[in-house]
Amino acid sequence: MRSTWTSSEVGRDLEAVDWASTPLGDPDGWPVSLKAAVRILLTSKFAMWMAWGPELTFFCNDAYRRDTLGDKYPWALGQPASDVWSEIWDDVEPRVRTVIETGEATWDESLMLFLERRGFLEESYHTFSYSPLADDEGRVEGMLCVVSEVTEQTVSTRRMTTLRDLGARTTGRHTEDESIAAACEQIEADPLSLPFGIVYLVDRAQRRVVRACGAGVDDDHPFAPASIDLDEASPVWPVAEPLAGRQVLVDLSTVPHEPPVGPWGQRPVHALLVPFVDPATTEPYGFLVAGLSPFRPVDEAYTGFVDLFAGQLSAAINAARTFDGEKRRAETLARLDQAKTDFFTNVSHEFRTPLTLLLGPTSDALNDPSLAADDVQRRRFDVVHRNGQRLLELVNSLLDFSRLEAGGITSQFEVVDLARVTEPLVMMFESAAEQAGLSLEFEAEPLSGVCYIDVEHWAKIVLNLMSNAFKFTFVGGIAVTLRDEDGQAVLTVRDTGSGIAADDLPHLFERFHRGRNQASRTHEGSGIGLALVAELSRLHGGEASATSTEGIGTEMTVRIPFGRAHLPSAEVTDSAQPRTAGATAPTALVSEARRWLAPETDTAADQAGRPPGDVARVLVVDDNLDMRTYVADLLRDRYEVATASDGIDALEQMHQGQVPDLVVTDVMMPRLDGFGLLERMQADPRTTSVPVVMVSARAGEEGTVEGLEAGAADYLVKPFAARELLARVAVNLELDRVRRIRATLERSEALLDQAQRLAKVGSWEVDLERQTVTGSDEMLRLMGLSRTEFEAMGYPDVIDSVVHPDDADRVGHALASLRVGGLASFDQRIVRPDGTEKLVTVRAALLGDDSGAPRTLQGSMQDITEQRAAEQALAEVRARDEAAQREHSIAEALQRSLLPAETFEIDHLDVATYYRAGVEGTYVGGDWYDIIDLGGHRTALVMGDVMGRGVRAASVMGQLRSAVRAFATLDLPPHEVMQHLDELVQDLAGDQIVTCVYAVHDPIAETVRYANAGHLPPLVAARDGQVRRLTAGGPPLGAGYGDVPTEEVSLPAGATIVFYTDGLVEHRGRDIDEGILALERHIDWRGTSSLVGVPESVVDALLPLGPDDDVAILIARAVVDDDEVSMSMHRDTGRATVAEARHFVQASLKRWDVPDTVTRDLALVTSELVTNAMVHGGAPVDLRLQRSGTRVLLEVRDDAASSLPRPQDPDDDDEHGRGLRIVETLSDEWGMHETDRGKCVWSARTWSSAERTRS
Repeated sequence: MRSTWTSSEVGRDLEAVDWASTPLGDPDGWPVSLKAAVRILLTSKFAMWMAWGPELTFFCNDAYRRDTLGDKYPWALGQPASDVWSEIWDDVEPRVRTVIETGEATWDESLMLFLERRGFLEESYHTFSYSPLADDEGRVEGMLCVVSEVTEQTVSTRRMTTLRDLGARTTGRHTEDESIAAACEQIEADPLSLPFGIVYLVDRAQRRVVRACGAGVDDDHPFAPASIDLDEASPVWPVAEPLAGRQVLVDLSTVPHEPPVGPWGQRPVHALLVPFVDPATTEPYGFLVAGLSPFRPVDEAYTGFVDLFAGQLSAAINAARTFDGEKRRAETLARLDQAKTDFFTNVSHEFRTPLTLLLGPTSDALNDPSLAADDVQRRRFDVVHRNGQRLLELVNSLLDFSRLEAGGITSQFEVVDLARVTEPLVMMFESAAEQAGLSLEFEAEPLSGVCYIDVEHWAKIVLNLMSNAFKFTFVGGIAVTLRDEDGQAVLTVRDTGSGIAADDLPHLFERFHRGRNQASRTHEGSGIGLALVAELSRLHGGEASATSTEGIGTEMTVRIPFGRAHLPSAEVTDSAQPRTAGATAPTALVSEARRWLAPETDTAADQAGRPPGDVARVLVVDDNLDMRTYVADLLRDRYEVATASDGIDALEQMHQGQVPDLVVTDVMMPRLDGFGLLERMQADPRTTSVPVVMVSARAGEEGTVEGLEAGAADYLVKPFAARELLARVAVNLELDRVRRIRATLERSEALLDQAQRLAKVGSWEVDLERQTVTGSDEMLRLMGLSRTEFEAMGYPDVIDSVVHPDDADRVGHALASLRVGGLASFDQRIVRPDGTEKLVTVRAALLGDDSGAPRTLQGSMQDITEQRAAEQALAEVRARDEAAQREHSIAEALQRSLLPAETFEIDHLDVATYYRAGVEGTYVGGDWYDIIDLGGHRTALVMGDVMGRGVRAASVMGQLRSAVRAFATLDLPPHEVMQHLDELVQDLAGDQIVTCVYAVHDPIAETVRYANAGHLPPLVAARDGQVRRLTAGGPPLGAGYGDVPTEEVSLPAGATIVFYTDGLVEHRGRDIDEGILALERHIDWRGTSSLVGVPESVVDALLPLGPDDDVAILIARAVVDDDEVSMSMHRDTGRATVAEARHFVQASLKRWDVPDTVTRDLALVTSELVTNAMVHGGAPVDLRLQRSGTRVLLEVRDDAASSLPRPQDPDDDDEHGRGLRIVETLSDEWGMHETDRGKCVWSARTWSSAERTRS
């Protein structure tokens, strides 16, 4: 059984229990039933505990220990259950006894138990069952408890319910007090989660926090004071922490008063203070003191719950405060609105008296015949009368609107012929439309119903709509229609104007709303015209609406219901006949519309009365013609004046080169207002320095500050006096002139300082009479002194403090020896305050006063420290360069002397090579190549690179080249050549690394056999242009790894192989793989008959700026040879094969016109070689003949696996080897070598012209 114990942690601890001291005794003597129960207990993954024996000895498993037992483990193992759970034994013992005595199981669900398992009594909840356990005889000796602790679920559900109920309680509470009271009610409803709660709010005026409510604590309890001063030294609660936005957990034993008793008669031991934060300011405005249950651990879940509770309460308080603020703001706005309405009404009435006194006398003056001859005065009276009429219209509109809002307007609705009333009102704008080049159309359909209309109100509706359409329409026209639709009379005014922005459209009929920067004839207007239309339409029981597309046009619609049912009966007048005449006189709206059309004489007026001479040019910008003309007339006597109708017009004039010296602009204008004009001017370098005087009707300090902050030079408030305007313009022009002069001087000074700084030349001056010194900024920078420090020194102090002690006497003597008018120049050292020294060149001149006496010493000081250091460094660099160039030249000469010739005459191969040393200033490397004739038309191609630079690398390269040639004469396979070279490199220089590729071209087999020791992969280009990399190879030579395999690749006639070094493909800023890819793209030479010059072109293409390193490239192309024949023989044909081979050779040589002597000799050689191959070799036997000029090559190949044959001297008893002696005698050259399947023996004969003649 004990083997089962060790499979769990509890089981291993059971092993440690002294069972002999318990009633159960040694486990080996336990009954089988007990052992089985313990085994089941320990192996179960569900939480269980059991009790057995007279003392109900306690057992449990890992799950129970983890979930429930806590700090009582492992002490509880083997103890009486009554001791283990002494704190709850009164609750569980009756259940245990029932199971023991009756043998029946019990069941409890979510039973609350107070367990002491973490150092305190903890509220916990458990669902469990007690089941009986019987011994071997069937008696109940114990019980098994299967338990699931549901504490977290139960507590979480309770807390979530509390948060839910808090939200429900605070919903609909619109005051701060109601929300806080609801929260306190919720705290009292859940004392298990929150034994008590106190809400404090900040009273910043009194610098204290005030208790807003308390739950679970009496109001007079000192534990919850009514207020706490923020400056109190020892407050009951640490208010500074929550008011700083931090939560704080308070140990209640540190609070001077005992907390109230909570549930189950226990006092809380902790409280959590959580701040309330205003989301608008992120400033705390209060906090919640939440008592925490002493029966629950203060963990993240508990503090998180309290945080959520406080947050929900804070949100409710914030919502209540927001609601209260909105309510108070609405009431305030309503009072302001009423006050404004009253003000408009009163002021409008008060305006009528002065307007009457203005309009009456001006009208009389204009009708006075004596004024007809005075054009100037008549023009002035005309301006006054016209603007008085406009002011009267504005006053009337304001008064009407105020009366409408106040409900004080009276109406008289009567039956009218709406079409006949409307048409004259529309046609009032006909002449203005013609002058503007606009079409004006009116169309009326018969109406099916009777319209009750207040004629005066209707005239204002139509005229305001027409005025608005005309104001915003520049091209196209205005169309007015009156139609019958859905029991209503529908008036539509459609224009092709600038349209209305989408975000402005919803506010179109709001009073005082005006769109910004809309293209219009003027920016003038009160913003109540369309609002008045909407209100008057509603008086008729109708409505006004609008649709618009920006840039296309706008459609205004007014709908008036037929009949009288929707109208107040007291304001309706019945008449027998409908009114047909709408004789309403033209109003100021029509006159104003005509004036929006700028007269053609406006530009001409700009040119009139221009003062003579070079005067300032002033641009006057205003959309009101009268104001524009008035200001221009005031300025024209003194300045050249131009005018513009708005900001866009002004900018266009400036962009045409007419940049003024000053701009006087109105603030409120269409298309582009004064602030927009100012912003555009400041953004343009051509106009950024032009002063702008802004003129506005917006009075008060705020308007002036806004204009000046925007960058205006001055701000003038309407109305203004003529003298004030002239003075402001004159002052700003003079200030601008002074600013320009100052800017010119500052630019000159800055340029001089910049020049001195760039040249590192400082200037200085000494007043010899006062012995004072001064210097330029660069002079101070050179000496490392501030201006205050420098000028505080006297002349002698400068010599003593700044001049190097070793140079002081020489400098003093040079300056002292100067005469008036004389010059001195010398180099000296100065010492800066930080101890650094500088070498400077000083030039000085002595100036005298009027009497010729020395007065001033002036001069310059130039920093030549870096110049002198650069000169010295340049000399050192030149010396190093000369030495490096000498070494470069020696190494290059040595390297070139060791390389073979660049042109070669090799049968079956067209070969071209190229070598170039690196650019001047770099070291020569160890790149090398070689071409070796191996005989039998075979050629060795070699390319290598000795890692290193200079003469040493070139020397190693020369020794390796010689070694390769020596190994090549032995006709060794490529991999053996590499093995010998590896040993040689290690002997020559142990630290030297060499890459090398050795390749043997066999034109007969049309192959290249090669071995590559760490070199870049050769490239093979087929006749069709396909390029292949030969990537097989081994480590570099000298690395000590040695094993480099021999590989074979096909090289048929017309194919090309390329060898190269890293200098060709590796370049600064380019990866080596990119270089190889570039080389592959440049080796398609199918159209070239010769490779002469090809390597140079490749190098130039890949390295247009020249190589960084040495470059070597070798290109070999297999040549097509028509003078070649071959035959293949099989061993089983015997002697007939030898005769057939001899006959084949004789016939071929005769066809090639080879001399007879040569033919006879080669026929004999053929017999010997074929016989040898048939006897000692393997079938098939291949014979090849190849002619090159006066030279014939004979090859015999077989599949022999034996070693190469060797010639022997004749012997009486042994004829072996005699045939090769004959071959050696009859051949000019002969040789043998291994092939991939056997061996090859070859013989070559060359003949002279004399030999041909003898034959």
